[in-house]
Amino acid sequence: MIFRGISEESKNAIENMHMVERSYNANDLVMKEGEAIESIGIIISGALKATEYTAGGKELNSSYYFGGDAFPFYLVYGNIENYFSDTYALKKSKVVWLKVEELIPIIDNDQVFLHNILRFVAEYCCYSKLIIRCTQYRKVIERLSFWLLHIKNPDEPINIPNSQEVLADILHVNRSSLNQELKLLENEGVITMDRKKIKVLNKSYLEDLL
Repeated sequence: MIFRGISEESKNAIENMHMVERSYNANDLVMKEGEAIESIGIIISGALKATEYTAGGKELNSSYYFGGDAFPFYLVYGNIENYFSDTYALKKSKVVWLKVEELIPIIDNDQVFLHNILRFVAEYCCYSKLIIRCTQYRKVIERLSFWLLHIKNPDEPINIPNSQEVLADILHVNRSSLNQELKLLENEGVITMDRKKIKVLNKSYLEDLL
């Protein structure tokens, strides 16, 4: 999304940048809290998770990045110089790192590029807020119903974020419990589902659960 429609000049400038491509296995530490933010990561494949904790060690908030996403633009443009959360690979992942000091001037000189980044950051922030609200529900079926109704347009097929295992992590629920509720909704004719997408057939049913 962030590179869509950018100028040839911007494309050439990015191609001439120094890039570092790194691969991570599941649970590898990608970035540690307190590290200086020097590069933007473009996620080529896999899934990353950045988590903030309370003083008592309880998980407070988590952000997720999948193939095609980039981070941490919201920190860079927020003038934050250091990561304030640990970032791990949820599963095997590949990331290309671009230096902030080289990339930002390219973005700032390309209105389309800047618009893309603004839209990406806005969508990311809205998604994060919705996830926080989603996890305020107590029951698995309630969290799942809220996610299906609000994360994307429920009239369109909804992409499962990477895998059911990752979706369970996002919703902070047990994977087997999530799978059980998905099968129940499918058996009731509320949704149809394959390995990658979910289609909502009965929004009223889900709304009544909340």
